[in-house]
Amino acid sequence: MIDPATQQDGEEYTAYNRRRWGGDGWTRSMRAMGEREGVAYARWTIWPNTTHCSRLLMHAERHGLGDKLLGVLNEMCYEEGENVSLRQTVARAAVRAGVPGGEEYAMGDEGTDELMAALQGARVNGKRVSAAPTFNLRYGGQTLDFSGAQDYARWVSILESLLDEQ
Repeated sequence: MIDPATQQDGEEYTAYNRRRWGGDGWTRSMRAMGEREGVAYARWTIWPNTTHCSRLLMHAERHGLGDKLLGVLNEMCYEEGENVSLRQTVARAAVRAGVPGGEEYAMGDEGTDELMAALQGARVNGKRVSAAPTFNLRYGGQTLDFSGAQDYARWVSILESLLDEQ
C-alpha cells in the first residue's frame, strides 16, 4: 500500500506532492523509466488511496489474477486518469481483469481487517516495510533488501552483484 494516510477518496496529484514532498520532481526519473517501458504516466491526475485496490488485489491473488488486476489498475490510474481510490472504479477494474466475484468484493468491506493486519505486520528480514515496492532477493547465501521502483539497468546491476558474490 503506497500511503495509508492519503485521503479516503484520493487527492489531486499536484496538491498531494506539494504537501508531502514540496513538489513532484521526485517522479521525473520514474516517469522517464516508465516511458521507456511503454508507461507514460500520461494522465496521472489523482494520488490514490489504495485501500480498495489492495483489498481486491489480495482477493485476485487467490484466483491467480493479481498481476492482471495490477496491470489494469495501473492503466486506469496512470494512463486513463481514473480515480482508483473509489470502490466503483476498483469494481470496474475487477470486471476488466476477470476477477471472480471481484465487483461485489470491491463494493463491500470484506478483506479490510485482513489488509490492515498485513500492513501492520509487513516486514522484510525483520525490518518494517516503509516503501512500496519493497524487494527481498536471496541468491545462494546472499540477501539483498531494497525499495522503490528500479529501472532495467539497476535490476541488471543488482542481479550481477549477487552473481559476482557467488
